[in-house]
Amino acid sequence: MAPVYLNVYDLTQHNQLTYFCGVGIFHAGVEVYNTEYAYGGHEFDYTGVFATNPRDAPGLVVFRESIYMGETDLSQEEVQQLIYKMGQEFKGNRYHLLQRNCNHFASNVVYQLTGRPAPSWINRLASIAVMLHCLLPPSWVPPLQTPSISDSKRGLLSAGPRSDAYEVDRVQPHSSTIVQPPRPTLH
Repeated sequence: MAPVYLNVYDLTQHNQLTYFCGVGIFHAGVEVYNTEYAYGGHEFDYTGVFATNPRDAPGLVVFRESIYMGETDLSQEEVQQLIYKMGQEFKGNRYHLLQRNCNHFASNVVYQLTGRPAPSWINRLASIAVMLHCLLPPSWVPPLQTPSISDSKRGLLSAGPRSDAYEVDRVQPHSSTIVQPPRPTLH
């Protein structure tokens, strides 16, 4: 069994004012087996899911809190397989600020791992804004970007020891890596 945490970040300094009213603009990732998984948008038809060091999300986010969500019975390899499978659904070019964002992904992962829902307040503003979308400018909060293939080619993604069954690099501080498909096993 492994503990599962929901790591929550502020996307705007205004959260200090709106948080106490029960709304805010947040980014969330799920920490399990000392890796944090999150989702961000980009323009390509491949996964928007990425892995990073816990409580160290990339971009202009400020760590707010880590919420213990429970334990998972899944092994590290099973978690990695689940994340890869979800990455097929959460592609970068399908990111939508109100209807398919990082908090939707994190809530889904938390539920898959623990059977418990994530706190509703992490995505409350998006839920409200769906009903009032004409009032929210599309450029208000840009999507959190995942590392790109060009970043990898330029050496911005760290290479480290890989899992035998799954390609999730161990990441260095302030870096992240796109979740890759499992490698074929040679017998």
